[in-house]
Amino acid sequence: MRSFAIWYSTNDNITLLEKKATIHINLWDKPHEDNDEYCFDFGVLVEDLKDIKSIFLYAPFEVNKNQIKDLGGVISKNRLVNAIFNENFTTTDGEPKRLVVNGSGGKPPFVIYALEIENQVKLTRFKRNGTTPGTIIEIKVENIDINDISRYYFRIRLEASKRGISFINDEIEGVSFLNNQFTNTEIIDFRLNDVRSYSEELKEQFSKGKKFQILAIHYLILRNANDSIIHYGKEINSRILENNLWESYIDGADYTIIAYHIKSKAKVTFNPSKNEEEYVYVEDFSDLSRFQSKKDTRALITKYILGIIGLGALGGVIGNLISKKMGL
Repeated sequence: MRSFAIWYSTNDNITLLEKKATIHINLWDKPHEDNDEYCFDFGVLVEDLKDIKSIFLYAPFEVNKNQIKDLGGVISKNRLVNAIFNENFTTTDGEPKRLVVNGSGGKPPFVIYALEIENQVKLTRFKRNGTTPGTIIEIKVENIDINDISRYYFRIRLEASKRGISFINDEIEGVSFLNNQFTNTEIIDFRLNDVRSYSEELKEQFSKGKKFQILAIHYLILRNANDSIIHYGKEINSRILENNLWESYIDGADYTIIAYHIKSKAKVTFNPSKNEEEYVYVEDFSDLSRFQSKKDTRALITKYILGIIGLGALGGVIGNLISKKMGL
């Protein structure tokens, strides 16, 4: 099971409670010499937080507390609101841990809330199948004091090693001692709320909670401008990010970054008999993208050579040990 999942729980005495939400996902990589890391930024704008006890996010890989970061405070301190939401908002400092985003264009105001990861986030290890690890991330919101504004936004970052992410894969072409570059094709199969792929155990957890009525899902893939995209499916928009604005948000953003934006929105129709709008909400989301990039072969070939030398040395040691035992 490669899909993320999101749901919520309510207080025990609440049964028929349907909550609307908008989901934001940013995916970007942090290249390292020995192992790439990926960051998944998840934002949830809940239209009405009242009576919600916890928000749950399932990640199809292992996550530890030190790999989770609150971004609500980062957005508030660096005034990244307009860049994140791609809107011309004004803001007002609210109570501690809160930044009020004033309403505009007929939309009501909302609060960006800074979470305390140690106290408000709980992790539960969860197996996707018999051996593959996953993690349920619980964001506890029941003790948040809600005053005049009940529209709340939460945003967290999950960092994970590429080795532990099954839905991101590489295909390498052109590795040769005669070439100083090879072509790396990275395949990203991102899914959210793809219930059909859930294990029976996760389906049970998902069914115990309540499913958001999702108004929209905004998925941004942030990539180096030198990478070429091969994309299938949904309509895609792109823009170059301003480094001086995003450098406080994206670690090591000292290169040109292109943000590829893929979205799904609820369909709205007007029912004249009821004199009201009716929504067909977003049930799930999936996107398959491929990125091609040129990389230097020297580091990869060096690893191959060192590996061969290491195996040869190990074989020699084992051979000597066997010879001694046999008295040869």
